[in-house]
This record gives sequence, C-alpha cells and structure tokens, in this order.
Amino acid sequence: MRSLILNTKNELKKLIMKKKYIIITLIGALVCILRLGGNVLIAKVSGGEIIIKSNLIMEMLGFITDILIPLIVFMGVTDLFASEIQEDTLKASLLRPLTRFKVMTSKSLAVFILGCLVILAMFAVCLVIQIISGGNLNIIPATFAAYAIDMIPVISLVAMALFINMIAKSPTLAMLLCIAVYIFFKYLNFYISPVGQIVFTAYSQWHRLWIGSILPLSAIISKIGILLGSVLILYILSYMLFDKNDY
Repeated sequence: MRSLILNTKNELKKLIMKKKYIIITLIGALVCILRLGGNVLIAKVSGGEIIIKSNLIMEMLGFITDILIPLIVFMGVTDLFASEIQEDTLKASLLRPLTRFKVMTSKSLAVFILGCLVILAMFAVCLVIQIISGGNLNIIPATFAAYAIDMIPVISLVAMALFINMIAKSPTLAMLLCIAVYIFFKYLNFYISPVGQIVFTAYSQWHRLWIGSILPLSAIISKIGILLGSVLILYILSYMLFDKNDY
C-alpha cells in the first residue's frame, strides 16, 4: 500500500508540473467570472431594474462536470499512458518494484485526484464570486455537498479514458477518441432517452440522485450499479491489455 501511495504522489506531481492544467483551470475560473459579468451587465443595461441574484456556484457545476473535468481527465490519462508509451518513458515506471496493476492504478488515482482538486478549486473560485456579488450564502453547505458528490463519477471518466488509451496507438488519437466517445454517449443521454440512461456518462452530475431527488431507492441503486459496473468492466479490460503489452 505504501508503494502505491508513493507512486500515486509521483504521478500526480508529473501532472501538476504541466502548466497546461493550470491554464485550463484558470480558463474555467475566467468563465465563472464572465458569468458574473453577464449579471452585472444586465443590471446596468436595465438601469438596475433587473438584478439577477442566483446561485452561481450551482449554476457553474454543469459546466465544470460536463466540460472542464472531462477535458482535464482525458488529457491526464493520455499524458500518463499514451504519451509515455510513445515517448518510451513508461518503461521507467515498470522498472520500479511495483506490479503492473499498481503502476496502472497509481496513474489512474493521480488523474482522479487531479480532477477532484480542480473541482475544489472551481468551487473556491465560484464561492469568492458569490460572496463578492452579494449572493445567498445559506446554500453553501448543500452546494459544497453537490460538488463533493460529483467527484464520484470522475472515476468512470478515468476508466473510460484508460481503456481508450490502451487501444489507441498515439496520444493524439487517444485524446480524439476520448472526446468523440464522450460526446457520443452524451448525445445518447440527451436525445435518445431512455437508451442514454443506461450509459454511465449520463450521471456526471451525480448530486441530482441525492440532493432533492424524488427517485425511489430501487432506481438509485440501479444507477449506482450502472456506474460501478461500467468502471469495473472498463478497468478489468484495461488491465488485461496493459498487462499483456510489451512496453
């Protein structure tokens, strides 16, 4: 376990040292600021007659979980797998006194942790904006709970990207396939219901199952099963491919 934790820290450090993740997070923060600017602009144009007091933190959660986090996860998995395979640097990880399962798991955990850190950073940015704009602060505990719950589906994004990286032959192809497959499943969710509901990507905003949900317990359990089952299948298939390949 100690070796797994140490290797996860090393892999996470690799990702954090890449400036592109900081830049993407800053872009996400800028989107939140522009969202607030839109409210201010409407108030000025209307001469103060229209003042929008909204829960900005919750409004931005859809953008964060459906766009920002998937992009970061796909990039992170591609950097730690397809890119290292192409650059022939994955061998360094495999030469450590770790099993291949631990190597793959530590890399996957690093990407998952990075996604969670970005979610927390975006929450902090939105919270500051909410305070500055004079928004309602009583809903912060429930909103933070929603952000925390939405960290759970990040695991499924990591598993999907991991499997694609195991079959893709280049980082560019892996990244494009991750985005294409994700968009395809999102399309199923939005336009081909109820088919889209059996795909794990339909539950990126996981908090809707737990906060203010009116779904029966049986329906919630089935959705949990879809998410966990998808992760388990994708992870096992990914490990089978990772274990048999000669890097």
